[in-house]
Amino acid sequence: MNQLYAHVEIKGSLTFSQDLLLEGRVLGDVFSTACLIIGEEAFVQGTINTRSVIISGRVEGDIHVQERCEVKSTATVLGNITSATFVIEAGASFCGRSQIGSPQPKSPLLSSSNNPPKQRPRVI
Repeated sequence: MNQLYAHVEIKGSLTFSQDLLLEGRVLGDVFSTACLIIGEEAFVQGTINTRSVIISGRVEGDIHVQERCEVKSTATVLGNITSATFVIEAGASFCGRSQIGSPQPKSPLLSSSNNPPKQRPRVI
């Protein structure tokens, strides 16, 4: 597992392809096909797009996760979360909206109005 230590600060986008333990600060967007672990003293200000994330520190920005988003009791999240699975421990602080699970495709049979479709008269 890769690690960014507490004394590291990144200003700009961060992209990685193997699991990463972040203990420092990122002021920019984070993109990955792997797992991001945000330590208790870590801070991210930007959008996060990863396969999965475990948050123990502070995040200010939207989070988009393909698999699992886990917010630990020491975490503070200010932003919206979109994830297949979402776990939040008691004591965590979360201010935003969450969308959990896979989006359901709209059925072509459902229309935005409540009116049934008009039927043609039958000719005999």
